[in-house]
Amino acid sequence: MGSLRVAIAFTAVGVAVAGGWRDEASLPLARGEVAAATTYDGIAVIGGFMADGRSSRRVDVYSPATRRWRRLPDLPRALNHTFAAAWRGKLYVAGGYGEAGRVRTAWVFDAGRWRPLPRLPYGLAAGGAAVLGGRLYLVGGVAGPPDRSLLVPRALVLDLAHPLRWRFAPGPARREHLAIAAAAGSIYAIGGRSAGYDTNSKLVQSWRPGNPGWQTKAPLPEARGGAGAAAIGGTIVSVGGEAPAGTIGTVFAYDVADNAWRRVANLPTPRHGLAVAAFGGRIFAIGGGRSPGLGVSDVSESLALDARG
Repeated sequence: MGSLRVAIAFTAVGVAVAGGWRDEASLPLARGEVAAATTYDGIAVIGGFMADGRSSRRVDVYSPATRRWRRLPDLPRALNHTFAAAWRGKLYVAGGYGEAGRVRTAWVFDAGRWRPLPRLPYGLAAGGAAVLGGRLYLVGGVAGPPDRSLLVPRALVLDLAHPLRWRFAPGPARREHLAIAAAAGSIYAIGGRSAGYDTNSKLVQSWRPGNPGWQTKAPLPEARGGAGAAAIGGTIVSVGGEAPAGTIGTVFAYDVADNAWRRVANLPTPRHGLAVAAFGGRIFAIGGGRSPGLGVSDVSESLALDARG
């Protein structure tokens, strides 16, 4: 198979809801705690838990144009809660939980095969990834030995043009199961939690590479962890999550220019640990657990968004 190509950015200043959610073709293998990355021609759904509790090596790519799935070569190892992003036709996967706990491995999928990248300085899982300025950022999450979980204080950075070693960058307030999205030249850290899903947060922070620290933004209208987020132009959409009352169906859109959240159409099938990605003016919510804790599904839904001035 050939290499992946990065999706062309949608450049509208903001978006407005254009109708409700629609069903998409089901994920070929039901999974939860997956990662997602937008490629030129589709959405990659990476790893995750399967129904029997084992981790998966699968990488499936959904083409919204044809509403069909295709399978890429398997990951070198089975992972859940991993980090993923795409840049210039290449798919990057780093960290996550493996068979023996958090892993330090990272790979790039290019020209039809997986190639190793420099190892992370420590095992890392349950955060999020974004690419800005040709650099891959791993933000938030949990590190430490298998018997102890440490919320990380710094982000990890890899220069994708010269991927020699990982460096450190300022991190947001320490939390895991947060959502990460890049918009308008900054990285946004949205929600998350400090431990179990009874510690969910409304905190939203942003950071522009080169700045000394993260800035606090308008909080989420509702605390959430285990959610996903994706950006279209200057709007970031927060989808799903889990809380003591159950999985979360409310969906909120954040306008970067106005620093304000608004509620949009509810997710028809509330889920957590799902793949959330933007493609062609739509937000996609794929897989994830229907109930808190270990859960899987093959549900794939998308919400149409229209440009506005």
